[in-house]
Amino acid sequence: MVEKLVTVSARVRKSQAEEVERLAADRGVDKSEIIRELLAIALKEQKLKEALDSVRAGNATVWKASETAGVTYREMLELLRTHNIPFPLSKEELKREVEEIIGYQ
Repeated sequence: MVEKLVTVSARVRKSQAEEVERLAADRGVDKSEIIRELLAIALKEQKLKEALDSVRAGNATVWKASETAGVTYREMLELLRTHNIPFPLSKEELKREVEEIIGYQ
């Protein structure tokens, strides 16, 4: 299914407009295509940032964060690792893990 396109107007810096024109010329596409591509990349990055920040703050589970970011659970685990964010454990889960470790000694 092709999503309907709408027109959005925004003021941008001259240097940004020139860069969009250069990219469009290099790729042989129109400026709108480049802007849509760049916007999609920026939106994906913003969703990921928000998801990671939510996990870091303890406001979201890894599952919820993966849904928010539009990535798989395993991808989110890898992103947590690469962004140096500890896997979130509740106090109860941590207590149970410690008790299991102590119980094995």
